[in-house]
Amino acid sequence: MTHNPSSLSRPSERIIEAASRLFFRQGYCSTGINQIISESGVAKASFYTHFSSKEALAMAWLRQREERWIEQLTERISQHQLTEKRVSAMYTMWYDQIREEGYRGCGFINMAGEFSDEKSPVRALVRDHKERVRQVVANNVLNEYRPMMEPEVFDELVNTIYSLFDGAIIQAQNFMQDWPIDSAMKTSMKTLSHYRSGAVL
Repeated sequence: MTHNPSSLSRPSERIIEAASRLFFRQGYCSTGINQIISESGVAKASFYTHFSSKEALAMAWLRQREERWIEQLTERISQHQLTEKRVSAMYTMWYDQIREEGYRGCGFINMAGEFSDEKSPVRALVRDHKERVRQVVANNVLNEYRPMMEPEVFDELVNTIYSLFDGAIIQAQNFMQDWPIDSAMKTSMKTLSHYRSGAVL
């Protein structure tokens, strides 16, 4: 998810990379534009040429992060045919993210928590992202189960697996340990077995 700053040539890329490090390490509210400018090595005029405000920068960072993250997730899922293997691949994403970024949790949830206004564009972007992840779970991970179940039962399964998956990284951040991810994955597998045994085959 991170990049070598020396490999980033465009000012906008360097700004987003610096913002990514600082937002994760310090939080959005505690990170000032001047610090972002200093760490990205661009002129203030260059910053405002690319981003009208710190919030606009946050939106750009989240959009970039979503594009890369969803791409990685769908790629990992597509490597497996069995649903259980696809679910396991989802959780592997969390393990890799912890190793790369530390126990910093979900960048989207972290960012949303710093905007109290529910109508904030940042909050809306985060909600849209989470819905997109839920749709990946439905259409790319659990699609094998759809024809076996009534629509409301399938939706219940999707919501359960999605909630376990999305909540795991938050609790791993809270406890700064891996066990929430292990527990969520095991529970997801038991849930699949339960729903499969009750499905109309």
